[in-house]
Amino acid sequence: MVQRWIRPPYRRSILACLAAAALASLHAGHAAGPMLQTGTPSPSMLACAILCGGLALLLWRQHRLALRLRALEQLRAQAEQERLASGQHKAREQERLRIGRDIHDDLGQHLLTLKIDLAMLQTSTPDADPLLTRQLAMMARNVDLSIAALRCVIHDLRPPALDAGLQAACDGLLADFKRTTGIDCSCDYQLDAAAGSAHGPLLYHALQEALANIARHARATHVQLCLQQAGDTLACRISDDGVGLTGSPPRLGCGLSGMHERVAAAGGSLHIESHSGAGTTLSLSLPLPASHDEAMLHR
Repeated sequence: MVQRWIRPPYRRSILACLAAAALASLHAGHAAGPMLQTGTPSPSMLACAILCGGLALLLWRQHRLALRLRALEQLRAQAEQERLASGQHKAREQERLRIGRDIHDDLGQHLLTLKIDLAMLQTSTPDADPLLTRQLAMMARNVDLSIAALRCVIHDLRPPALDAGLQAACDGLLADFKRTTGIDCSCDYQLDAAAGSAHGPLLYHALQEALANIARHARATHVQLCLQQAGDTLACRISDDGVGLTGSPPRLGCGLSGMHERVAAAGGSLHIESHSGAGTTLSLSLPLPASHDEAMLHR
């Protein structure tokens, strides 16, 4: 109801009243010429002046109210967008879990049964034709490749390492990275378990992609991971001391471009800072769900 009074038609009405009051004041001043010459204002002029002042004050207050209402509406819209984004992200994660379970329980069992049947067939036909033996071996190899591809799909939907928590999963990634590349790693965690689980798969995949790029291109000797919780924001920083990225701005591959999209869909931001010969830093900032904020307030 209050917003109706700040619409342009009402503003024009107030301005019209101000103009009418000004004209009335001039008319009253003209009619009371002798009194004006003596320096004493007439009662009608005083009334018009008070009316003009009152209308001007009303117009100013309505303007301030309009600004406040606009700011409140913007805050409400922003909060609603964050709530919807958080709900969509949670729904996507739940859908990934469901798809991963269905694939594992259904297709995974069928492939495992087929592998067992092929192994039994190979064992029961030791003196079969060489062509049949090669064909059975090829079929068994294709089944093994299908199982490995299936595990990769399930792993991408929901990394099993996250069952032990985000910190443990990141420690496992860094340990494997150090063992295979010889690059020294360090980490700094400043977050609770609830904050880590909010964006666990996204952060895990981001670290995977960053470590893969470092191993392929960086020629680094040290990698540092920092996960920090600051209020309602979860920050992740992955730095290396390698040769840096080329180009200005740095050219991004498909993996990092896809990570940009996933982070943006979660309501966060991703920035890459790199200088030739001075290493690369990948920084992610992700909003924590409202449920986590409420839990922190009730502690």
